[in-house]
Amino acid sequence: MRKSRQAIAFAALIASLAGICAAAAAESAKGTVTYQSKSGPIVVNVKHAYLVKGPDVVSGKTIRRVVISVAYVAEAIRKCERMMCSDGGIGEGMTVDLDAGPMLNYWFVANDQRVQFSGVTKPDSLKLTADAADHVAGKWDLDAHTGGGPVIHIEFDAPLVKEIKGKM
Repeated sequence: MRKSRQAIAFAALIASLAGICAAAAAESAKGTVTYQSKSGPIVVNVKHAYLVKGPDVVSGKTIRRVVISVAYVAEAIRKCERMMCSDGGIGEGMTVDLDAGPMLNYWFVANDQRVQFSGVTKPDSLKLTADAADHVAGKWDLDAHTGGGPVIHIEFDAPLVKEIKGKM
């Protein structure tokens, strides 16, 4: 009886550790976003990716927002009650809005948000390998430097970390 309890406890421990590892891997991003500022190039090496669902500020329609950041901001996103704070307060990284219309809306920040750029692009620059309501993953290659924007070369795996209902 004692051995079976130990086996059950051990199996539960292994399962919980596997879940933690899978969740950590699923919040991953890698690659760079490079932006040419007035003082020189800024290179942001991204590490984390999160998916947030909620109402678009303009249309009110439910959209999916991918938050890609250098810092771990999952807890800040989970505490957010409005789409206006769904970026988790990132200082370096970007967001991209899916489902907001025929184009992708994106926002890039660096140097603790002292450098910012907002843009739109055709969706074909984003190649999704997972596209579900609760999980988005893929590769994004975009060169927007001719329009004053960033050059993006990233891969990400973003699980749903927050769904915001009815509040913009």
